[in-house]
Amino acid sequence: MSLRGRSRRTGSLLLLAPLAASLLAAAATGARAGHSSGSAGMKMPARHSSPGLLPRSRPLPDSVLAVVGEARTIGIGAFRRSWAQATPPARPDSLTATTARRFLDLLVDKEALAERATRERWAWTSLESAQVENLRDRMMMRTALDSALARVAETRAARGEPALGPEPLGVALRESTVAGLEVTYDEALIARLASAFAALPRASADSSLGSQLRASGTMPAIDAADSARVAAQSGVGSYTVVEMLDAWKKLSPLFRPRVETPEQVRDLVKNGLFERALRRDAERHHLDRHPRVLETVERQREYLAVQAFVNREVYARIPTDSLTLRRYYDRDPGVWSEPTRLRMVRLLLPGRGEAARMVVRLRDEAEAETLVARALRQRVDYTAEITADSDSALFATALRSGTGTVLGPDSVIGGWQVVRVSAVLPAHGRAFEEVRGRVLGAWSDEEGERRLQALLLTLRRHTRLVVNEAALARLVKDGIAPATTGRGS
Repeated sequence: MSLRGRSRRTGSLLLLAPLAASLLAAAATGARAGHSSGSAGMKMPARHSSPGLLPRSRPLPDSVLAVVGEARTIGIGAFRRSWAQATPPARPDSLTATTARRFLDLLVDKEALAERATRERWAWTSLESAQVENLRDRMMMRTALDSALARVAETRAARGEPALGPEPLGVALRESTVAGLEVTYDEALIARLASAFAALPRASADSSLGSQLRASGTMPAIDAADSARVAAQSGVGSYTVVEMLDAWKKLSPLFRPRVETPEQVRDLVKNGLFERALRRDAERHHLDRHPRVLETVERQREYLAVQAFVNREVYARIPTDSLTLRRYYDRDPGVWSEPTRLRMVRLLLPGRGEAARMVVRLRDEAEAETLVARALRQRVDYTAEITADSDSALFATALRSGTGTVLGPDSVIGGWQVVRVSAVLPAHGRAFEEVRGRVLGAWSDEEGERRLQALLLTLRRHTRLVVNEAALARLVKDGIAPATTGRGS
């Protein structure tokens, strides 16, 4: 079973998730690879460590809780961040000498696994290589932007101008950058583009999320002749309509602004030219070699190495033949039974009045069926199935009320809920062939958990570990204070 592309949910399998989380932390703070967030939800066996002294009888610094292997360190700041990111029951409710030591063991396991995985040379897939290069580019641009924003803020402060928030500061940076590019626009083309954008459908405030996304995701209808034209000339070259539309397409529909005027189209052009100028400066100053960029990319490589190592040593070795899966199924066939389910029509409306009117409509069975059918034609599904486990309160109420009953309107998060109970689907057992996929997933998770624990135990036995007992004791005494985000913490 390949770890790549498959989500793992149980116990120690969450060991890999913090590696990805630490990558994001590095993008924000540039923290060291050895100071990343900890694992959540892992079993925490008690373990022993070597004395808290480095070779040559040098004690560990007060800020370091442990050294794993030759040079991987776990700092107090990393411990606090990891503790804050994990919540009970993934971690203990309180910090004591015992729970602190066990939580530290989780971080040690992660570092030991990363150290072992990075000893080997791995051949990445084309997708993984692309992910690394995309990350390098994003970090380079992020570093260039942060540096430029800092310069603008310093310049404004030196002039005695008031400080700006992140968004207006970014606009000020864009405007000052574009002003130096001597941009000239094809105003007639800009006006036609504005008309095309203005013609895009506007989602109503009371429409479903799916309808709003479809409306926001629609691309403007640009004349073929205009698509190849140059919208603006500048000191960093020409900017074409194709480039502008490509940038628009990459924006999430949730964050696309409404564009209706020539001025707003010029803003889109400015965004593209600003990014081009920023990239030019980033490349000129070789920001792809900036320590922050190099460290983040290295952490991504480490994450991929751990994935490949765990895949090879754990998941690729799990037997998944039919005989093995059948034995696992036969342990308790009842586990795979389908529970009693309720099929229903469920709608969420913004106001109580609309919900009350919908109650009247749903009481008519034919009207309810027509409503569902019309929604399906628009790729919106108002039907749902629930069980006692998925929604215990609604299940109990609906089961008592019976088929054909309409419940609501009820105030819930997001609006007013109205429900029509369509059918009661009784519980029934399922043969192995029906649930083979679920059996495979459960078996892979359970056996993967066992094998990963065994691998971690083996790594721990062969990995040098030095724990700063005095620093750990002080951490417990001081408690979990807010973690800093500086380097080396």
